[in-house]
Amino acid sequence: MHGIKKWFGNFQAVDDVSLEIRPNEFFTLLGPSGCGKTTLLRMIAGFEMPTEGSIRLDGTEIASLLPNQRPVNTVFQNYALFPHLTVAENIGFGLKMLGKPKAEIAATVAEMLKLVHLDGRGGNPVTQLSGGQQQRVALARALAPRPKVLLLDEPLSALDLKLRKSMQIELKRLQAETGITFVFVTHDQEEALTMSDRIAVMSQGKVRQVGEPWEIYDRPAERFVADFIGDTNFLDVDVVAIEGERARVRLASGAEILATFPADIRPEGRVTIVIRPEHARAVSPSARPSPAPPLSGAVHDVVYLGTDTHFHVRLADGTNFMVRQQNARSGPCGFAAGDPVGIELSDDVAQILRD
Repeated sequence: MHGIKKWFGNFQAVDDVSLEIRPNEFFTLLGPSGCGKTTLLRMIAGFEMPTEGSIRLDGTEIASLLPNQRPVNTVFQNYALFPHLTVAENIGFGLKMLGKPKAEIAATVAEMLKLVHLDGRGGNPVTQLSGGQQQRVALARALAPRPKVLLLDEPLSALDLKLRKSMQIELKRLQAETGITFVFVTHDQEEALTMSDRIAVMSQGKVRQVGEPWEIYDRPAERFVADFIGDTNFLDVDVVAIEGERARVRLASGAEILATFPADIRPEGRVTIVIRPEHARAVSPSARPSPAPPLSGAVHDVVYLGTDTHFHVRLADGTNFMVRQQNARSGPCGFAAGDPVGIELSDDVAQILRD
């Protein structure tokens, strides 16, 4: 898609979006409510028409085609199953509308039931199924006509946490087994990181960054992306020198570290860096007298979460900084509120933000 814009009256829902979604990939549109991701999905499906721009599938313009003329299917948030039909009838409904022979419909339905692990449930009314099973029926119905692209509009949001995590794995498995391009919409960062080959982070109708999950998490280009994806620390620093693809920056403490930066900028002067809490380590200042840790301060809160502990530290210049450390053994975590603490940083963990 190229140059997609969508206006609803005086409100611009999508602002000049251009994306290339690769064949056979799991691509996710991620962002907060109202960012334009569902509107973009609906334009791919044909339920909304773009105000400007083009949408191409395998080189063919489809923006002017009706939904039923596109080789695209959609799985909705509420599944939209027919309550008066059986599981098999729901799965085969689209094939029946396409005029497929009964034998072909039966064979495809059997194949889809096996694919979504509902063998033997074809004769059951869909109203007798659990939420997770109904979602599998909706997936099977959408996959049965073998679309080139499957669109998924927050289909896991109605499920409980444990079932949602299980279905994340199922969706990834289905995409890999069918080879169909999945375009998935969610506001859940963990969901996007878990399933996606690539992610487009959206805000205010614009795509802020596109990349693989590790790039979005470890190399955010903008403050919004860094803040939206997981916990993070922001520090204002001064650029000292550019050393190849990294910059040497000076912290408020006077210590210098190396930081990566987006390929489309050359940082200079005062900039903001981002450091993830798990890429830092809290140490006792007395245990490491030389060299001194690049950051130091005092613990003002300790949050024990079982698998890990969060140390909330107030740095010497008054900035708040969080350190996340895995609990490798049982027992006290080693620091209490008020304790002085040094913060060591792993190599190559700081990222300069574009803005």
